[in-house]
Amino acid sequence: MNSSSITLKGRASQWVLVEKASDAKSNDNPNNASNVQSSAPPKRHPEFFFDNTLVAIQGSNKVENTLFNVHKYQLVKAEVFSDMFKIPKPSNSEYEEGSSPEHPIMLEGVSASDFSALLRVLYASHFSSNQPAPEASLVVPAFRLANLFNFSELRGYLLPLAEQNLNDVDKIVFAREFDIQEWLAPAHVRLCQRETPLNSEEATKLGVQSVLLLSRLREQHRTRTVTPSINIERHYCDNCDNGDPIESYSAYSCYCHSCDRYSGLVYYSGSNNATVQNNTTSTNDAAVEKEVKEWLERGCVIKD
Repeated sequence: MNSSSITLKGRASQWVLVEKASDAKSNDNPNNASNVQSSAPPKRHPEFFFDNTLVAIQGSNKVENTLFNVHKYQLVKAEVFSDMFKIPKPSNSEYEEGSSPEHPIMLEGVSASDFSALLRVLYASHFSSNQPAPEASLVVPAFRLANLFNFSELRGYLLPLAEQNLNDVDKIVFAREFDIQEWLAPAHVRLCQRETPLNSEEATKLGVQSVLLLSRLREQHRTRTVTPSINIERHYCDNCDNGDPIESYSAYSCYCHSCDRYSGLVYYSGSNNATVQNNTTSTNDAAVEKEVKEWLERGCVIKD
């Protein structure tokens, strides 16, 4: 019966794979396997054969003055970089742009922090379906550059994460920057429906027209209902002048912590009793949605 075994041999920090077989024909001609292998070059794996070429990139912002050295295979995922690398090198050029840190590709209007966020997301492994999503703070700047350089696959990956992580105010800011019109109406409607009004930081982000719209809609289409007051019965110690009600008692006696003794109870109910008011707020959602959509169709201008 034929048998074979695979062993690994270490040699000068390299690992060499050696196959030993008991097949008689192989023993007669030990060079058979190597001859077959040498007759055709190995096939490169379509997914896991990476180009180890590095590309030097520098932002044009002189204040940050940051240099990056990035794998080319990551950059070609973007249409902008892919097209750039296809341009033939001029015959009279002494060097190729991006070929070394001394001759980097200069990126106009790109901050080092945004580019770092993009690279962190690019280099994160997406091979596992259970891979955790990028940190929320990375999503917007990474999407900004994915959109700028047209990383189409990355853009599609990050957009749902932005929708999931951003609050309604930041969704409006995001939608304006990247022209995502379908986010604007729902976010404005939810801001009108929420219980708390805008704070100063939110108002600054949204701008005058959005603030005026939300203020008007909340005033016109939100109704507050207050239920009648309800008297609360209270019991007090009949031995001290502390004035604090007794929270726990049994029948008509209690232990008063103020006078440190068991005492009788005094029951009081009257106009000075504390009252409870149940306030509820309702919003005319249909009217709000209608006016928000009309406002957007007018170019986000308030109609007097």
